[in-house]
Amino acid sequence: MKICPQCHKENLENAKFCVYCGFNLTSVAPVASSNAANDQAGSNAHNHSETVEVTPSAATENHSENQQQSTNADTESTTYSTNYAPDNLFNQFMNYLKSSLTNPHNNIEAPKYGGLMSIALYIILMLVIFGLGAKRIVDLIVAQNPNELTVNIFAPIKSAIMQFSGILIVSALAYILVAFAVRRSLLNDNITFLDFTDMFGVYVNISSVLLLLCLILSLFVSVTSSTLMITIVLIFSLSQAVLNYAVVMTLKDIKGRFNNFYSILIAEIVPTIIITWATSVYIQNVYGNLASWISSLGIQ
Repeated sequence: MKICPQCHKENLENAKFCVYCGFNLTSVAPVASSNAANDQAGSNAHNHSETVEVTPSAATENHSENQQQSTNADTESTTYSTNYAPDNLFNQFMNYLKSSLTNPHNNIEAPKYGGLMSIALYIILMLVIFGLGAKRIVDLIVAQNPNELTVNIFAPIKSAIMQFSGILIVSALAYILVAFAVRRSLLNDNITFLDFTDMFGVYVNISSVLLLLCLILSLFVSVTSSTLMITIVLIFSLSQAVLNYAVVMTLKDIKGRFNNFYSILIAEIVPTIIITWATSVYIQNVYGNLASWISSLGIQ
């Protein structure tokens, strides 16, 4: 049949003009009749119905197979020890530490709380070094002069040396906090504190390794050896200088609303003021304690 595009009436398949409106049908292609179209639509619907009836069964079988595979995979994964898994937190931190030493930069990937762990490691090493050093020095002096006066004077010095380690720990925290505040305020950078500690921790790791070297040397070197003691002091000083280097590295590439050079200068000066104040308070306390000890011993 031909459908007239003007009056939409049906005409014979070989009609050249519409019998209702006279429209020229020579260029109009014949189409199936309405009844044939309905029959075809019904046939398609029937086939679709059969397909739907088969599909759920196949989908159920596929889902069951996938579920079985997933169960098998979970069973296999539980056979491995998580203590030695590649994504173990300890392994991640060791990779973080290794990357910090081989190629330190600001984009090293850190594990979760990696920067805070680096800071904690630094603090622990600092306390161990000063605690062990104070014990060895005081015990050596007391052993050479085992009298009551020596014991009463030098024994309390252990606590004074530990107080000095506390000053150095406070200075490291001051560098971190001040540098973070400068980056957030003066340089107008929206970095989070954890992200900043991850970045700063790269350089703290270098300082911690230098502290570890000092600890190893102090265990096997006599405190009476002036040459090796000077070497330990130089390595220790270098570990502290790394903190200043860390401030520069974490601020140097940030272009904020304040001049970058002066931002770094402020981040260096403010911790220095804090350290100077803490040291002066510490020295006054040590002097007062020594005066008290001498007074209690009746020494004029």
